[in-house]
Amino acid sequence: MDLTDCKSFYRETVVPAMKDDGLNPTVETPTYAWLNRQFPGFVKHLQRRFDLSPGQFYDEIGVPEAPIESGSFEFLADNTQQAVEEYLAELSTRRGRADATIDTRRSILRRYMKVYTNIHDTKDLLAPLENPDERVAEMDRVAATFDELDQLDEALTTLASRRKYVQDTRQFYKHLVMFGTAAYNPLADLEIRFGWDTTPSWDNQTLDRDAVQRLYTAATELRDRFIVVACCGWGLRPSEVASLHIRQLNLDPDDDSHPYIEFGDGERKNGPGTVALLAGLETVERRIEALADPEWSGYLLPSSSATSGHLTAETVRRRFKSVAETAGITVDGTTPTPKTGRRFWYTTYGAAVRRVAERFEDVAAEQGSTSAQVVLDNYLSESEARSHRRAEMRETLAGLFTA
Repeated sequence: MDLTDCKSFYRETVVPAMKDDGLNPTVETPTYAWLNRQFPGFVKHLQRRFDLSPGQFYDEIGVPEAPIESGSFEFLADNTQQAVEEYLAELSTRRGRADATIDTRRSILRRYMKVYTNIHDTKDLLAPLENPDERVAEMDRVAATFDELDQLDEALTTLASRRKYVQDTRQFYKHLVMFGTAAYNPLADLEIRFGWDTTPSWDNQTLDRDAVQRLYTAATELRDRFIVVACCGWGLRPSEVASLHIRQLNLDPDDDSHPYIEFGDGERKNGPGTVALLAGLETVERRIEALADPEWSGYLLPSSSATSGHLTAETVRRRFKSVAETAGITVDGTTPTPKTGRRFWYTTYGAAVRRVAERFEDVAAEQGSTSAQVVLDNYLSESEARSHRRAEMRETLAGLFTA
């Protein structure tokens, strides 16, 4: 089958099978596990003939056709929907969590519950929690859900990310126990069961300069080059890259400072509200020129199939990994993700800061200071110190994003 035949097969064979399984092909696509279970030969054909994953194939043929409510829990029973929304509202109003934190927690819970409902054929996640006799069986169901997530979700690539995913999900169940909706927490000790209870190694490998250059060169589409620049040259998270809007960009500041991104309240999980654009300006300018149209939404990565108007963080991860596979780049034996690009930025920035400090060692000695850092902290204004750091960083990144 050529790609047109594959599209016809999806619509004429896969879609009816989805409907038979209670899935709605208008607003969702099947999971990898479902498609591979139902049509394993089709999955292999996509991989061997076109080098496409199911997710990339869905993007290629433009499904689902209806907008995706990325933050909606409409697939759950009413009682479960209400419990989730009440939990998220409590995080926001009483615990004062940032909007970005709420969005992340919403995304994690939605992903977890979507997989749970798919493999256990139920929309009610609360019923088993009311009966203590269901504890063992429910712990098995939860474990099976994380087995599936571990295979499907690109966010669960390290021990640290797996533990964080479990902890964020467990907080929802803890909330249910606290308010008497659940008799027990089925995620208790899940890390022990999976062997994820060891201390994570934070000595994470990162990309080097040569690898970043190869990534940029391998990205033949301007969209993918923008993603590489945003992750590796600006240190943004996939969610920040996916939702970046032109209103956040100041490419020609009045005060002769560096161009920068400005995040509004709640738009960034943590970190500074502005990010200096010290590299890749030509790429972002070309991206804006390519998108310029009276009907353009302003998102740098627009999507016509999402109600948000922009691509998802998962799509950004998938595009980044696809470019890395094309470039033949691995990090510690695996295909790098946007997280490794973000680490490159932090590693490079840290080295630039140390070099700036080294240049002030002679000044420190003349002043009788114990270290150059004392001079930077006490004798330079914050704007002056920042200017030195950015100049060093800009010089380090110079020439990196050119093809």
